[in-house]
Amino acid sequence: MKRLPSYLLCLLVGVVLFSCKNSAYKGFDKMGNGAYMQFHNINKQGEMPKIGDVAIVSMKQSMGDSLYYSSEYEENGTIELEVTNSSFVGDVMAGLLNMHIDDSATVVVLIDSLCINDLGMDKVPGYLVAGTPIYYDMRLKGIITAEEIAAKKQNELQMMKQDDEDRLAMYYSNMNNTITKDGLIILNVKGKGRGAKDGDIMMINFNMITLKGDTLLDFSDNEPVAVRCGDAELGAGFAEAMRYVPEGGEAHFVIPSSLAFDSVGFEDVIGPYTSFVLNVKNTNIYTQKEYEEEQKRLYEAEEAESLKRLQEEPARIEKFVKDHNVTVAPSATGVYYLEIMKGNGAAVEAGDLVSIHYRLYNLDDKLIESSYNVEPLQFVFGNDEMVPGIEEALGNMRVGGKATIIVPSTMGFGDIAIDKDLPANSTVIFDLELIDVQKVR
Repeated sequence: MKRLPSYLLCLLVGVVLFSCKNSAYKGFDKMGNGAYMQFHNINKQGEMPKIGDVAIVSMKQSMGDSLYYSSEYEENGTIELEVTNSSFVGDVMAGLLNMHIDDSATVVVLIDSLCINDLGMDKVPGYLVAGTPIYYDMRLKGIITAEEIAAKKQNELQMMKQDDEDRLAMYYSNMNNTITKDGLIILNVKGKGRGAKDGDIMMINFNMITLKGDTLLDFSDNEPVAVRCGDAELGAGFAEAMRYVPEGGEAHFVIPSSLAFDSVGFEDVIGPYTSFVLNVKNTNIYTQKEYEEEQKRLYEAEEAESLKRLQEEPARIEKFVKDHNVTVAPSATGVYYLEIMKGNGAAVEAGDLVSIHYRLYNLDDKLIESSYNVEPLQFVFGNDEMVPGIEEALGNMRVGGKATIIVPSTMGFGDIAIDKDLPANSTVIFDLELIDVQKVR
């Protein structure tokens, strides 16, 4: 379901500024709920929406002569807006509540109200003009009532529940499975190590897979996760299952939705009435005291390794520079700037919105991350939003330019550990391409 604020954000990113005229509200009538509207077509016999309904609307959003959004590019040329209470007097929701099906009208609001009340800003940002009117041309095409929405949701939940029960029945009827008194299905348990007691800390790898075969969560290939035996954050069934997994062993279960998240689900990860297979490997079991001591030992070892890495960094950089035949001298901050292609576009100044592509490597030439398979990275230059070494390099570039930089940890991620391939105090290598510069001041 489409929601209006996403389009407001699009408007604010690509705004073109113009002066607000005193006649902005000429021809508009103030409605009883505070909306300023100009009706083009009125169908008084048509149904009107109410709070909780979904309005099916064709919409255009504009400022002055500039069109910033049109629903004609959406499927069926419309969007669905959940009708909610107004976020400020006279907003688009207020306008919708004054319309009948087949009405067409224009609602006008101020950019100030959108920024402060809808987007939660303290004030209108400097790159916008306070007092600028925004126009919404709308036609109400249809209404899905709150009652229809609730009935549809209830029907969908009932179908999901029945499907879940049918899939569970196959496991409950299998004589090779063990069923606990609470309904947990134990598929098998391997290992003869000790079991955990409530309050113990278990170091486990696990995954959760729906009975349809879809992966919900997968921590099977990561470092072991610390889980307190008896905690029910992932459901009563998960907590019960942990008591059966021996230290050094593994176990496999089916967790019925009634012992998980039942008809509610879990955020956006697990849907309602989702039973799942739980596969667990248990590496270690610690008492709370043992776990705290182990964490302290690991922390101290990592701190010592991090300090050693920082002390050895100059020598590692020197070796890398020599091995890669780098002939340029580092800057005063220690950043090596190797220009690959000279740009001929705009230079970068403080406050500019810049777009870059990058590849990130460690000193072993391992590619860690790349923006080329996603979207360019955007940030405001000079606002300390970016790695200092990148900002220093961009100061030497123009749009269209490419460069490789060798960045010491003090100008990179510092003592922040990114992952096992980029621990704290790591030197990093960036391939940079300056895509665009927008003067938004």
